[in-house]
Amino acid sequence: MLVATREETSAEILADSVVRRYPIFTPEEIGAKLDAAWAVLAPGKSTGGGRNPSQASLGVVCRGHGRVQVGAAVADIRELDTFLIPPGTEHALSNTGDDELVILAARWKPVGLVLVPSDRVAIESFDRTKLKPAHMNTFYYREPFSTEVIGGPAKFTTGWGLVGGGVASELHKHPTGELYVFFRGATVQQVGLECAAVKAGDAVMVPADTMHNLLNYTADDVLLYWIEVIPGSLPG
Repeated sequence: MLVATREETSAEILADSVVRRYPIFTPEEIGAKLDAAWAVLAPGKSTGGGRNPSQASLGVVCRGHGRVQVGAAVADIRELDTFLIPPGTEHALSNTGDDELVILAARWKPVGLVLVPSDRVAIESFDRTKLKPAHMNTFYYREPFSTEVIGGPAKFTTGWGLVGGGVASELHKHPTGELYVFFRGATVQQVGLECAAVKAGDAVMVPADTMHNLLNYTADDVLLYWIEVIPGSLPG
């Protein structure tokens, strides 16, 4: 089973010297041309303006709060906010809090247009009341941005997943690969015939067509963010 843990020994210091980056899995391990990493910005620090001409970016705030600029639009961000940056758009990030700003950052080349408003940042705050049940009501989910909005293929989705305390989600599989990144809680992840204990800050790669589930042995909710994609479907 592929499990990644955020460790200081894996940290990369980016060129602007203010962001520590912790890679999660390689595109080869994910099975798609997708870059995923934890990004950590120190208190009071800001990134310089930059743009990626061909890749879209998704940010999910794990801890802290700050401010994101996308084009001419600016928005405050806080824990469990999800925001989207379309290709070719200048963007910057600032940590306005007293603690580290920790973000799950994913980048990919969209198949189609990324459909976001031009006058504001495309952002959605986590709202537990919007979660929908799945897998015989053992797993609850919410997709902040639809496949059409993120410009991905038909089976490229991202979203929140939650398994309540003392609950085991239904054993199931998909024709897609799934990257699980854990934000809150601790649980046992089963993938095929393997099991591993995982916690907030860890990530698991579930290959396509592989049975998997979560066994939450604690009294607390397990909250994760997933990225689901057909293997090989994203362009280079």
